[in-house]
Amino acid sequence: MPCVLCGQTSLSTISTVDAKSHGALNVAICGGCGLVQQDPMPSKTELRHFYAHTYRTDYKKTYTPKAKHIFRAGMAAIERVNFLQSHGVHGGKLLDVGAGGGEFVYISKTRGYDSKGIEPNIGYSEFARNQYGVEIKTGELCETRETYDIITMFHVLEHMPNFESIRMAWSMLNEGGSLFIEVPNIETNDASPHNIYFKAHLFYFNRATLSACASKYFDPLVIEARSNLRILFKRKGRQSHITLPTQDTVSSLALRLRQKGWFEYLIAGGGMYKLFSKLNQRVRESRLKNKSHLEILNSLLYLDAEQASTYPSASSDASLRPARG
Repeated sequence: MPCVLCGQTSLSTISTVDAKSHGALNVAICGGCGLVQQDPMPSKTELRHFYAHTYRTDYKKTYTPKAKHIFRAGMAAIERVNFLQSHGVHGGKLLDVGAGGGEFVYISKTRGYDSKGIEPNIGYSEFARNQYGVEIKTGELCETRETYDIITMFHVLEHMPNFESIRMAWSMLNEGGSLFIEVPNIETNDASPHNIYFKAHLFYFNRATLSACASKYFDPLVIEARSNLRILFKRKGRQSHITLPTQDTVSSLALRLRQKGWFEYLIAGGGMYKLFSKLNQRVRESRLKNKSHLEILNSLLYLDAEQASTYPSASSDASLRPARG
């Protein structure tokens, strides 16, 4: 199979096992551009059915969000809004692609954005409309016809079979508009070595490959690489040529992936402390039983506003960051 990004056929297998099901899953790295991808790719029909009906139940064990999912999504949504605002994106017409249960749409709308969402999963999109009263359409990005000032894609791009969504985002954004993408960071040291490659993830990015995927249509303004990789892009006035990673960058990524292992994860990545952080998270989430879904989000908004008024830097504090799944 040729690489989805650069078209070369120099793909080298780096994993053959699905971390969730332990079934067969071939994942390869492209020797031409460094993009890590499934080889071969599932068909569009298979993907459409998977995300519309089974993805959420396979990975979240539920057809609609539980209280703990809302709590985690709410914390992540607040941090993402704070990220946007800290980099000068304070409002405007916003579309959240792959909106899930609608927590980011609700929180960003509460914080002054004119927010809408689109979500392919029937149960989650219905949940968002019914619980939060937000405008979330059940469907895919190609079905959207409006224009926006901001488009967000949080843990979405790695699930799509190509990068057509980036071109569509460019065509839907107003002049000077912003595209905010967040994906798992393939170079992170805090992911367990046996918990990296999944059937649901078609691609795995680092800052070079994600920037390359958007380079025809967007310029990167801010790059933040931690457990997750975030890039805030600015829309180009017109389409340009793709800018691929250098061969030195590709070689460095291949070496980095070979170096990932248990020692690094446990020591440098803090894996030995994950049990304690998860226990602390479960204690916090156990207090949610008597709260409605809306009350959970509003309490998080109240806490964030209170912290921001008391400690000006608290909006980016780690206490509001959900643990990596």
